[in-house]
Amino acid sequence: MPAYLIIDPTVAECRLLTEPYGEGENADYRVERISKFGEAVPLKLLDVTLDTSEFPTLPGIRRYRRPR
Repeated sequence: MPAYLIIDPTVAECRLLTEPYGEGENADYRVERISKFGEAVPLKLLDVTLDTSEFPTLPGIRRYRRPR
């Protein structure tokens, strides 16, 4: 199963996107799991859990807006 993991130090979170569907510009993911730094991120595809407790952040950077 394809998965896309975004580790974002500006907002101190990880986004795991799974279950892709569609093609080209219409492609998207059905499932989005958001974990804050410090929470474990289960990566079932690899049979591991990502420990984010020591991930650094980038303070003072303005949060982005997700396009719609």
